[in-house]
Amino acid sequence: MHPLATRKPPALRGTRRFRPNFGLRICAAIFAAFTPMLASALSIDVETTPSGDVFPALELSQSATDPATSERLGSGLLRVRVEGVRMPRSIRLTISTPGLVVPTVVDARLDRDTVLRPRLDWDVENLRSLVAPRTQILRVTLSADGMKTLTRELAIRVHPLDEALYFVHEGGARIDLGWAFAAWVDPQHPVVDELLAMAGIEAPAQHLPAPVRSERLRQVRALWTALERRGLRYADEGAGISQGPVIYSQRVRLLSTTWNERVANCLDGSVLIASALERLGIGSFLVLVPGHAFVGFYTDEGRREAEFLETTLLGFRKPMQRSAQVESDEQIRQRALAGFEAARRAGKTRYRSVVPRLDGQHRPDYALVDISTARAYGIMPLAVGRGDIRAGAPLITSAPVSRRRSHSHSP
Repeated sequence: MHPLATRKPPALRGTRRFRPNFGLRICAAIFAAFTPMLASALSIDVETTPSGDVFPALELSQSATDPATSERLGSGLLRVRVEGVRMPRSIRLTISTPGLVVPTVVDARLDRDTVLRPRLDWDVENLRSLVAPRTQILRVTLSADGMKTLTRELAIRVHPLDEALYFVHEGGARIDLGWAFAAWVDPQHPVVDELLAMAGIEAPAQHLPAPVRSERLRQVRALWTALERRGLRYADEGAGISQGPVIYSQRVRLLSTTWNERVANCLDGSVLIASALERLGIGSFLVLVPGHAFVGFYTDEGRREAEFLETTLLGFRKPMQRSAQVESDEQIRQRALAGFEAARRAGKTRYRSVVPRLDGQHRPDYALVDISTARAYGIMPLAVGRGDIRAGAPLITSAPVSRRRSHSHSP
């Protein structure tokens, strides 16, 4: 009970005591009744999906702000529930954890219980040094007039940038995040500039109709040859990190890592080739099957015909380096041409064997990730989310997805 209702009034001179009049007693009663409502305590609950795990790449794969509202966008997989709101009031939410550039601050005026989905400002250079999930504390504080600051702490595991979360099965929720693989396809990355220069291809300065089938094949063949000249080789390694029952994730090297280390698993090579194709205006897609991935690209403007490349054949028949003898440029070229044709045949065979399961009903094991479609869903290259490229800059130059039905042997 409020102190005004319990404190004994002081005695006055003489034997007569002070008695508050009826109106004053009514005011005191009303004040005492409404004070708990005015000072009602808020509460906060912090949740992540998956529970206790945070994947910064998911936030970095989308523009930092909504162009329509200028609101900072979070991935939605971190949520703060603010409860106990009985009347409109202003609050400040502050979130801090190691690896952020600055703590995230959300100022909002709430008139009801609300779920906030804040965006965390991740320090990309800090994340680059992360090679395995790191356990740390996420601290959330809530302040508002008329109440003490609330603090909640949650132990989380922060995952590296090269770990792609593509499916979550938690409780009754099934969250398909497979489109996020398009975030590693980055047509504006400096590595793509180097690859195109090595292939002798000049990227179009603006959006232009992509070349006809024969020219597309010539360009893709030149890219493959350039990768062979670079010495890129397929690494027979398991890319899967977690295959359930809750988290499904896979390692995808950043383009700079693939280029500098000259090593690529099936998905790394597919992402690198798709990045170059998108830069050239050639629509591309990733085909994901259990334990494997390969890349496809459209050979016509209407996206009715496609070719496929089995990137496990990078380094095709490359001789063992048992002597100081170095392959000549012509030897590399001949080997690359043979490898490219073998990769086309193997990719086509693989696609035909899995296409019945690419119907959307067999996810997360089978998926076709069309890069242009992913962009339409808001999945941007990681460079956009980290601020290296303006969100409004041209990111892809391939034509939009055709609405016409494709032939049975193409996407």
